[in-house]
Amino acid sequence: MDSNYYCLSDATKEIRLLDLLPATASGALAARIRRFSLDDTPPYISVSHVWGGEKATSLMHIESGCGNKDVQISRHLESLLIGLLCHTVETLPEIWKNGSRLPMWIDVACINQADMAEKAAQIPLMGRIYSQAAAVIIWINEYDSYLRYAFHYLRHVVRWVPGQQDEHDWLPFDPMGFDAIKRLLDCQWFRRRWVIQEATVPRHAIFLCGADALTMEDLFSGLDIVSRALMARPKELKASKFATIGTFRPLLTLREINKPLKSQRHLKLLWLLENLRLTQTALPCDKIYALLGLCSSEETAGNPIRYDVEPEEVYKTFVVTHAELHQDLEFLALCAPIQRDAICRDKLGHQQYRHFSAPSWVPNWDSNSLCRCLGLSHLSYDEKYFGASGALSLDYSFNANELVVSGVMVDRIQDLGEFVQLERRAEFSDPNSRIFQQYFDFYMTRPIEETPYNDELSRARAFCRTIGLLGVYLSPVPSSDEVPEMFYRWCRGSILGNQLEERGLEYQVSQRDGLKGFMRMKRLLSWQPFITERGYIGLAREQCGVGDEIWIISGCSVPVLLSPMTEDENNREVRGEVLLDGFMFGEITKDPDSPPAVEKVVLA
Repeated sequence: MDSNYYCLSDATKEIRLLDLLPATASGALAARIRRFSLDDTPPYISVSHVWGGEKATSLMHIESGCGNKDVQISRHLESLLIGLLCHTVETLPEIWKNGSRLPMWIDVACINQADMAEKAAQIPLMGRIYSQAAAVIIWINEYDSYLRYAFHYLRHVVRWVPGQQDEHDWLPFDPMGFDAIKRLLDCQWFRRRWVIQEATVPRHAIFLCGADALTMEDLFSGLDIVSRALMARPKELKASKFATIGTFRPLLTLREINKPLKSQRHLKLLWLLENLRLTQTALPCDKIYALLGLCSSEETAGNPIRYDVEPEEVYKTFVVTHAELHQDLEFLALCAPIQRDAICRDKLGHQQYRHFSAPSWVPNWDSNSLCRCLGLSHLSYDEKYFGASGALSLDYSFNANELVVSGVMVDRIQDLGEFVQLERRAEFSDPNSRIFQQYFDFYMTRPIEETPYNDELSRARAFCRTIGLLGVYLSPVPSSDEVPEMFYRWCRGSILGNQLEERGLEYQVSQRDGLKGFMRMKRLLSWQPFITERGYIGLAREQCGVGDEIWIISGCSVPVLLSPMTEDENNREVRGEVLLDGFMFGEITKDPDSPPAVEKVVLA
């Protein structure tokens, strides 16, 4: 929607607001555009919605200080505005004050989307625009019976109070309600990256879907109750209805983002990029820019908005800024070869399939193959699970397309298990399946004298630690000593469990409150089992190779796989994170009598 009908005199300090007016005599939507200094706005509401590409059948009449005109709008914006016209002060009091509708800030209407210079000036203001709004209306454009039931179900569970005779938290669980929430989270709004700051920065947020409304607070409260009900279901209900908390991850992430913002704290851009990697933008550069409103002023300034450069340059700028601001190199864990597959769009959003041309130490945030990072997977913003680099001093430098880091080369891959294939996905749910026998045979049949393990029991424990440490993806995350026990409980009584017991493995099955059952093991599909030259066992990302080096790099909480480059054997290509038994929790620096041999390595 072209906003040139009311030009801003200074796009870095002013915004437009839209007043919704009664329909014209011909029945067309009507509105008035006004210009204000961001330091001196009247009370207003902000709107978060999915633009959509389909055009409305009727034009919208716009009044402004520069004259009146009829403009084309999208069908989504049309349905939003008509929906707001249907609400009174009784049904949606948040958009009214003293009997009049509050003016609105809607990005598609209040920023000239055709003017890249104006966009570059306005986007850094969006955090402030949304934070100053009296409320944000989140418009869910889709509407069907499942969505209506989702709103009904969430309002119901928020009001539900267990009686004294109710002993089980699973009472409010409703299989149809769970399916309805899944349908809600599948709506376009939850897949769009720009909406994250739009929903979390304002003081008050209301989801609006047709005539139904639900506050953000009630959505989160309802989600907590449904999650507890889901986990507390008796076995017969679990057998009759498959359901996991992983379905709620988009909302869980949204809530975690909301917590520090409510206390006036800013989030690291890297954490946001990793946890929101499945959300979408039309332009590759917007994978970065859409999140800057949630970040500190220093991080925003370090990532200047430029639509005249290629995505690789934008992503590289982010990496350099992150390292300098936060003094860590956690982004290296994300740099697996599979995520360098392609850039699917050019800087203007046009379809374009080409190889990602940035250095190997720059993550491709536009890739659909970007995997969750072990070092960043904890939903709680302030917590880290692993600490491989221990007390190693951070030492790095950037030089054009090279990143020089310091670290310790601990081993090389000698053998790879080639049996992990996508078509075997179903086998990962059954500890009696052939694929777990192959894991056992691969890891456990090498002569014990060729390994660092003292006996078969030590190796069996290492097997459980290695396979089980993917339990870091559970929520809440168990401690590192609980995960192997949870894995053992999962496979106990199976062929795999019996083989481990034959090697002396046994755990006192815990009765501690809250110790969960183990997750489905299908996450192993994106990991390749390996054995090192020294006999250690581990897991690496896809496309690793024999001879690849395993490094503990200062500033990175997980080991990283590096591969010598054929054109210059002194340089290394980054191949992503590694899970290596015995090296995940700073063990390399814990012996003061045997300090590790730290060396510099060039990443290209």
